[in-house]
Amino acid sequence: MDSKRIEQAMENALVDMVRKGEPFKINYDTKIDISNELKQAYKNIDYAKVYARITEKLEEELAEKIVNKIITEMGTDIKRLMENNSIREDFRFLMRKGVEAIMEKVKES
Repeated sequence: MDSKRIEQAMENALVDMVRKGEPFKINYDTKIDISNELKQAYKNIDYAKVYARITEKLEEELAEKIVNKIITEMGTDIKRLMENNSIREDFRFLMRKGVEAIMEKVKES
């Protein structure tokens, strides 16, 4: 028999096995029933700790959302203020004075 034909037959047989799922079959006769272990695990859960962790996560999430809203509102307020020329010029003046004060302290050091 030709070796090429044998190789092709082996390849075809392997592809057929994979297509049928034979190399990956699970023997369900050997399954372990863990329902009792799961029931016991659920009984052992300390729900006070669970609720405490949930509360902590919710508090963090709530605080983050509140801070983000405040930042957005402040940004809007600042934008409106900066639209006013006189306020914008006053702000620039104060910023220049602040930068000059910082530069003086740096020079003194």
